[in-house]
Amino acid sequence: MTLPVDKKQNQLMTNLFFVAAVAVFCTILWGTAFPGIKIGYELFQIKTEDIPSKLIFAGGRFAIAGIIVLLIGLFTKDRKKLKLRKKDLLPISLLSLFQTFLQYLLLYIGIVNVTGTQSSILTSVAAFGSVILSAVFFKSDRLTLKKAVGCIVGIIGIIVMNLNGDGLAGFSLMGDGLVIMSNFSGAVGNVISKKISSGRSPIQISGWQLTVGGSALIIIGSICGGRLIFYNIGCALILLYLAAMAGVAFMLWTMLLFYNDVSRVAVFNLLIPVFGTMWSGIFLRENIFTPENLLSLLLVCSGIFLVNFNIKKRTDHNAKTNGNHS
Repeated sequence: MTLPVDKKQNQLMTNLFFVAAVAVFCTILWGTAFPGIKIGYELFQIKTEDIPSKLIFAGGRFAIAGIIVLLIGLFTKDRKKLKLRKKDLLPISLLSLFQTFLQYLLLYIGIVNVTGTQSSILTSVAAFGSVILSAVFFKSDRLTLKKAVGCIVGIIGIIVMNLNGDGLAGFSLMGDGLVIMSNFSGAVGNVISKKISSGRSPIQISGWQLTVGGSALIIIGSICGGRLIFYNIGCALILLYLAAMAGVAFMLWTMLLFYNDVSRVAVFNLLIPVFGTMWSGIFLRENIFTPENLLSLLLVCSGIFLVNFNIKKRTDHNAKTNGNHS
């Protein structure tokens, strides 16, 4: 059984300006996670080297996010499709493995051994990975010269933003290697999300994958000796905010992947380090309107435009493809 696709809804969800607006909104939300997580570590008094407690913190955030998404789903027309059926267990568990569990397990271990600059640059490479993987698994989403150039221009933009950062060290398997694998895992998650979308509700997919992946992180963190102590109301508030932010962003992102090519959506990931830097600057009262940041934003936006340049033909194709779901 497949989900019926409303023609008007399909036209809206594949409209260039709507996709761009929603994707940018998601990256703005994810960008707030940079300072938000730092604030969370301070409130929960989690030390830099305390990886197990960080995993519990991340797991709690995503598990709560998944529950929030499922609760939102109860008030939508897809509420009857939220139940996790036997045939959903494997695909959604596979998605949660790559997009939540492995991605953040590897990230939280690896990020301790890299500089902020390296982390930002390596994270931006995930967008390129999604474009390449999408071309491999989806015939309609082939890798073109414009897409390749767009991703490269975007990555250069992230490098420019970090020219005055904390520097680039030599390659480390336990640092750079794990961060790269973390981002590759996220790219694989984007492809899996698109692959399993047919016949399933985006709310069901995002809600359950966050709940399952988050719960797995909590279990691993607890087994390794981590703990999360709520010292004050601020701890609960920051965790709730990060969960709500992640839930809304993942839900909207999954919806975009449902209706559009992976490459068209994933390239907006390049904006996450940009917004992360900007939000951090705002909270830390630093000057974010530096020549490097402005040039970086220009390059990233140029890269996104190049990937989505030939949009009319792709939109027509998506409308026909998604029309076949009905």
